[in-house]
Amino acid sequence: MTEQHVPTSPPAGPASSPRTWSVERDDQGVTARDGRGPVAQAEVRDDASRVSLVFWVDERLPRDLCLQLARTAFEHPALRPHRPVAVALPQRETEVLQEVRSHLADESTHVAGATCLIQGRVR
Repeated sequence: MTEQHVPTSPPAGPASSPRTWSVERDDQGVTARDGRGPVAQAEVRDDASRVSLVFWVDERLPRDLCLQLARTAFEHPALRPHRPVAVALPQRETEVLQEVRSHLADESTHVAGATCLIQGRVR
């Protein structure tokens, strides 16, 4: 498991207090944590026909943390160039969507309820 600390600011608000964020990578994907536990995850599922990425992101996380989660997910060895990929993420996570799109070619995006579905090939 690889751990990276992400320098970010906590979300604004009266109940905000300083939080320490980390991003941990393992064979199953990437998990973002704060001092209390997981706050976001990108699960990587590799099969013969494609790689699937499934994102779960807690609400009101810092933008930098969400971007680091998506960037780190694309460092997974299964996400080799030209590999077909299917991605599912919460529709509200526009930063994650933009980062995912930056790693894909021939991508198409569809919305299904609260979920955004993206298909493409790794650049």
